[in-house]
Amino acid sequence: MPAWERLRRLFLAVCDADGAPLATNTPFTLSRVYSRDIPALIVANRWLILFTTGSFFAGLAAGIALAVSSPAATAEVLRAVAAQFDRLGGAEGITTAAILRNNLRIVFLSPLLALLSLGVYPLLVSLLPGVILGMLVVQMEASVFVRAVMGLALVAPHGIFELPAVFVGSALSLRLAWSIFRPVPALSALDNVLWSAVNVVKGYVFFVIPLVILAAWVEVEVTLRLAHWLATAFGSLGAPEL
Repeated sequence: MPAWERLRRLFLAVCDADGAPLATNTPFTLSRVYSRDIPALIVANRWLILFTTGSFFAGLAAGIALAVSSPAATAEVLRAVAAQFDRLGGAEGITTAAILRNNLRIVFLSPLLALLSLGVYPLLVSLLPGVILGMLVVQMEASVFVRAVMGLALVAPHGIFELPAVFVGSALSLRLAWSIFRPVPALSALDNVLWSAVNVVKGYVFFVIPLVILAAWVEVEVTLRLAHWLATAFGSLGAPEL
């Protein structure tokens, strides 16, 4: 079978629960994509998605531990993060376009570098945000209550869109990186790589990228304003101690 025809058939297939391509006569439409393809893709990669989700919380715990044990090193890391934030425009001048460019660069690098790094890069994409958040929460000079509220404010509004995109995108990139080592039994080595690549394209185009775009808008229009309002409120009014 010609390579192009093989790729076309794989693209039109739907994942079964074990991750193998399942042929279907249903036309490839947006309705089918969101009612069958994406849910099936998530179910087929459920363990990898749980793994990337767990890596975020492992990073959060590691960030807290590092901040407690090495405050000076943590301050240096956070200064580097703040410098990157300033390059994007800072709290007052940051735009949705700036956030989106930065996040899309990371998104597109994840599958591209997945094969070269054997899955290390996409794992870092889900791990490092947790590390930075953990460091930031510990470094705040405030009560436990304020730290908890500010931590949620910095993540929750746009995180409900961005974190699922990160976890699913990283999981698909990991599947691509490990496709040679953990092949679908019914497929050849080449078809395993092609099938994983097809799923990356589907998942990114119809799930990851739309959520990243939405998250960028929410981060600028909601998260930053909420964080600024809370910082002002807590700074002037104080906060209850636990």
